[in-house]
Amino acid sequence: MLNTHYLIALVAGVWAAATIYRLIPVPAGVDREALSQVMAQQPPETLPLWRVLLLPFNRLARRLPPSLIGDTRKQLYWAQFAGAWLGWRPTEVWGLRLAAGLTGLALGGALLGNALLGAALGALAYLYVGVNLTNAAKEVRRQLQHELPEAAQTLSLLIATGEAEIDALQQVAAGQGVIHRWLGRVLATRPPDHPLFSALDGSRMGHLRAEAQRSGEENLIDFATQLDFLKRSGIGSDLLLGTLADSVASAYQAEVDARAEALETQTLMPMMVCYFLPYMAGLLGPILFTSLGFLF
Repeated sequence: MLNTHYLIALVAGVWAAATIYRLIPVPAGVDREALSQVMAQQPPETLPLWRVLLLPFNRLARRLPPSLIGDTRKQLYWAQFAGAWLGWRPTEVWGLRLAAGLTGLALGGALLGNALLGAALGALAYLYVGVNLTNAAKEVRRQLQHELPEAAQTLSLLIATGEAEIDALQQVAAGQGVIHRWLGRVLATRPPDHPLFSALDGSRMGHLRAEAQRSGEENLIDFATQLDFLKRSGIGSDLLLGTLADSVASAYQAEVDARAEALETQTLMPMMVCYFLPYMAGLLGPILFTSLGFLF
């Protein structure tokens, strides 16, 4: 019981220290997100109370390694594209994960009276947030990989028949798939002073390629890079995009084959737990009980 009291005091002390640190004045350059909002003259965002309570953890999350924040940014991009996790930033997601883990640790230790079980509950809460975000992004990314080869082939045919690159992209964007909606959003959100394709001298990256790099999807980045090269060179459109479509289709087929090969390994343990072990228990149980009864 004494250890539980120490654990609760530790969690409360960390929360209070983080809150006090949040109130200490710091130079504007430290908080880049707040500075960017001021420079853009954006009104302050109104958050619900539970999001306000996460602010100290968000401050701690900004000190995590950039690689962790970068991976979360890619997942968050596609999760928000699918309509989930709207209004969240990568640091806020990690702040939620830290808060969920510490809350599970404190509640588990206080209610169960066992620090080890509290740690397990905190780990589950921490992992649940990450799994929820990953699942929200995984399905839309898989659908994108499935649709990208066909979209590249359609674009290749349109350009080969004499359509301009932008007109061909607009026709492809009229579809209903993930890649079509992504292209439509890229065309709709392009700033008036930002060209869609990169400059000929490479001094400025085009909006299409920049948005593809923000997505973090390698096949989509290759697709945008090839279009950029096509626009600058103006030659070999059918061969260039046809080769891209074949390579993307091959990559998708290789991924499907890898998932099919891994399926047997993934289902081995559930089959043992749900079928093999109950079967052996039903088969050997009566024999074991009979033997024990004979011995005693």
